Formats: sequence, C-alpha cells, structure tokens
Amino acid sequence: MKNQLINGKLFASVMIILSLGMISLYGQAVGEAGPDFKVDLLGGGTFALADQQGKVVLVFLFGNSCGPCRAVGPTVESSIYQEFKNNDAFTAIGLDTWDSSSSESSVGGFRDATGITFPLAIQAGSVAAAYSTTYDRLMVIDQNGILIHKGVVLASNDVNNTIDAINQSLSTVGIGDAASGFSPLRVYPVPATDVIHLEAAETIRGVVLYDVAGKLVLEESYDPGNTANSRTVSLGSLPEGLYFYTIRLEGSRTGGKLLIQR
Repeated sequence: MKNQLINGKLFASVMIILSLGMISLYGQAVGEAGPDFKVDLLGGGTFALADQQGKVVLVFLFGNSCGPCRAVGPTVESSIYQEFKNNDAFTAIGLDTWDSSSSESSVGGFRDATGITFPLAIQAGSVAAAYSTTYDRLMVIDQNGILIHKGVVLASNDVNNTIDAINQSLSTVGIGDAASGFSPLRVYPVPATDVIHLEAAETIRGVVLYDVAGKLVLEESYDPGNTANSRTVSLGSLPEGLYFYTIRLEGSRTGGKLLIQR
C-alpha cells in the first residue's frame, strides 16, 4: 500500500510537470497573431487591441502593488513611452493583472507612484492568461497584430529588448517613404511564402535574415559590378515564423520584419 501511495504521488508529480511543460510549449508564441482583448481603463473608457491595427502596441503587464513593477514603471514611461509617443504608428497600454485587488483606487495608486501617463487598465488578468504570461513583463504587438516580442524576464531586464523590437517594427518602410530616414525600399509579399522580392531606389548590395533569437539564418551578398535595384531572394526551407532583415544598399542600410507563412 505504501509503495502504491508513493507511486501515485510520483505519477501525479510527473503529470503536473508535464502539464506545465505543455502550457509553456503551447503558450502564445512570438510570430503568432496576438489574441484580441478589450479592457476597461482607469478613469473610464476601454482599450481594444482590434482597434490598434496599423500601430505598434507596447504592453506593460503589472500588479498594482508589485514592488518591482512600481520600480520599473518610471523607466517604461521615460525610456520607452516618451521616446515613441509622438509617432502616430505607436501606442501603449498598461494592464493590471492582479484582479483580486484591481480597482480604480489601486491602479490609480500605481499610476501616481510610477508617473505613467499612458492608459492603464483594470482587471486585466485574463489578458495575461490569453498570452500565457504574467505580471512584470513587457510585450510588443506589431502593426498587423503579430506578437513580435514577449518578455520572459522581469521588465527591468527587458527594456532594451523591447525598444529594439519597437524600432524594428517601426523601421518597416515602403517605396517613397523617405520620412523614416531610410532609403525607399519595398519588401513583398507580406506575409512571404517561398521567396521575397526587394525593390529599392539604390543598388541592393546584400541581405541578411535573423530569427527571433537573433540567429543568422540567411545571408546574400551581390557582385559589386551588378547595379540591380531589385532582387528575388529564396527563403528555402526556413520554417514559418517571424524574422528580422537587414538590407545593405549602395549608401545605406535598412531593416524591418518579415513574416513567413505557408
């Protein structure tokens, strides 16, 4: 009987571990469409992800009385939100995931303590569950509703990664888009399947592609004697998902994101 109890407890423990692993394995992944959500805001009104098409969305998940969340809040405000808030293609939302204590009073106290000026939502624990994440985390959702960054460390250790993801997404340009500071460039189709086509106002000298972990997965350089300003690049057997590209032009470099979907 004792052995049966031990074996039963062991089996239950293994199943719990496997279940946690499955949650992690099948949790919302970078490169996938972010689950839609609609939340109530501090002071009234609502915020719906579906209404943010065409914008890069910074998501700050916090707990209203979480010490580390309060400590990093001013940095999220000053180093991220203030840097991008004047870009019409950017917005931000803070989500209080501590539903049991989430209220106008507690989230108002969080706002006062951190000095955050972007919208904060009340009772948003369901969003953390939908994205298989937790509080004290940062996420970025791109203009097409794709999750391009999902922090797996405390927000205080993820600020630079978040800024990089926002910059990468906002740097995507099209023909004639000189306002971005990059040479005009078009990359299509979006999403890509087996190839991508590049068209630029300058000679294209090379292209590199990185996966979301920063690993180089494709690199092409072109003969200096070739002055072509259009290229077709084979994506070979690259798996579906989100990638980041850097394209070397005659007198500049530019970058952006690429989604492969078959």
